[in-house]
Amino acid sequence: MGVQIFSDGVAPVIEEICRQIGLLQTIDEMTDWDEDRCKLSPGQRIVAIIINALMDRQPLHYLPRFYSGMDVKKLFGSDILPEDLNDHTMSRALQKLADADPERIYTRVALRAIMEEDVDVSIIHADTTSMSVQGAYEGGEEGLNLVHGYSKDGRPDLKQFLYGLGVTPDSIPVIAQVRDGNTTDVAWNGDIIEMLRDRLQLDGEAPLIYVADSKLVSKKNLARLQQENLHFISRLPANFKLDEQLKARAWEEDDWQEIGATSESKNAAKYRCQSFEAELSGSTYRFIVVHSSKLDGRKERGINSRLDETEKQLSDDLQHLGKRSFACETDAWEVWEDFCNQHAHPCFDMEADVESFERAKKRDRPGRPPQGWEPEYETLYRIVADLRRNEEAIRQRKSRASCFVLITSIHDEKKWSNRQILQEYKDQTTVEQHFRFIKKPKVTGPIYLKNPARVNALGYVFLMALMIYSVMQRRARIALQYEDRPMQVIAGPDTHRPTGKRVLDHFSKMTIVINEEGEREFPLNITVPRKVMDLLGVKPEVYLRDPPR
Repeated sequence: MGVQIFSDGVAPVIEEICRQIGLLQTIDEMTDWDEDRCKLSPGQRIVAIIINALMDRQPLHYLPRFYSGMDVKKLFGSDILPEDLNDHTMSRALQKLADADPERIYTRVALRAIMEEDVDVSIIHADTTSMSVQGAYEGGEEGLNLVHGYSKDGRPDLKQFLYGLGVTPDSIPVIAQVRDGNTTDVAWNGDIIEMLRDRLQLDGEAPLIYVADSKLVSKKNLARLQQENLHFISRLPANFKLDEQLKARAWEEDDWQEIGATSESKNAAKYRCQSFEAELSGSTYRFIVVHSSKLDGRKERGINSRLDETEKQLSDDLQHLGKRSFACETDAWEVWEDFCNQHAHPCFDMEADVESFERAKKRDRPGRPPQGWEPEYETLYRIVADLRRNEEAIRQRKSRASCFVLITSIHDEKKWSNRQILQEYKDQTTVEQHFRFIKKPKVTGPIYLKNPARVNALGYVFLMALMIYSVMQRRARIALQYEDRPMQVIAGPDTHRPTGKRVLDHFSKMTIVINEEGEREFPLNITVPRKVMDLLGVKPEVYLRDPPR
């Protein structure tokens, strides 16, 4: 046998972590399959998709090409070839996953990961996003309904499904769902509230704080939170009357507590706040009015657009008014006063003067005037007005628009200060970062599946890939807390808090050689990232071990 060279990249590391957190074993335990007739178990096939998703996401029918340069025998078995990892075998694995309830399997995987990684689940950040799909899927089928709904992708023309995530502050997605494309955020939050303790296997006394955006806040969901004994942090919807009332009260009392920035970014916004107790839906909550030094870009563009429209309308009305004439100065001033009362705007100042002018009177008789006729002149009056923006009033309007109101059931300000509540809410970006990862075309890619049940199963496979990615990121960050030197980052600054992508980058050039004796070894010309592997709790031997039988 000649020398063979394989470019394995990070695949053996991903496969090892899948085993460590019990993902592969859980899938095999919970799906129905025949060990004697299957060359690859369902768990191995799903791991093959996960490796592809984290390294170079491609459609299922390209998997043999993806694995053609890898040591697939070491990864999946001594009798496995790249062509065994084809779209037919992967589709069958997805069907087995669909038949066994992929949400139930993901939940079991998440629980095993929580125990294996000792994850703190006392705070859960939750949110949803939509995932568009190509194809004319029929609605009303059993299982997942791929239908039109509110598109967070900006593609209302495409059918979609919904991803719902609940993650810990250190980024582990312990709650994950694939839902129908027309599921509302309000309904999804309500469902999660009712199942959260059961999914995490927590008793009713265990502390748990649920953090979500304003779609959480409804009369029904507030009642559910109380019934399930869950504390929560959210944002009061702007369409509630109480929102504007609390903002007005904050500006009137003007007793702001300076908080400063909540991130280390150079241009981070600075915050100040005021806290109030108020009643909503029959219960008393703590409300925190937060003022930001930076106005949200969309809000500022909206204010500027409305100001431009108002200015144009006022200018047109003033131009029309300036064409009118009045018999006396008193009449002109009375009309101006009425105009100001009807068109007053706090962001615009209008000033006017009444000036006289001479105008020839019209002849009483029709026809051509006689020769030598001289017209009589009369004195009339007109309004000459000036319009300008009140920059101070505009500044104040934008400043007030920079306010938002947080709502929480946590009343103890000694244990949870206003700053801590705000910081926890701002950490909702943890979920958003997960969505950015899972919706990258390179990760999720086109979904070439005609069966909605398999689309549903593949959605959960991508969520499992996200779980592995998050575990790798968390392990590296925790280990680096005890290191004096940060991780070296390829094409970036060294850091103690690397992203999962930065961790994966260290393995991009990993290759192994099978020598003439059939032994696996590292080539002399590559640098094995042993330090990074130590951070991940993975030994270099994962690249050199013999294939499983």
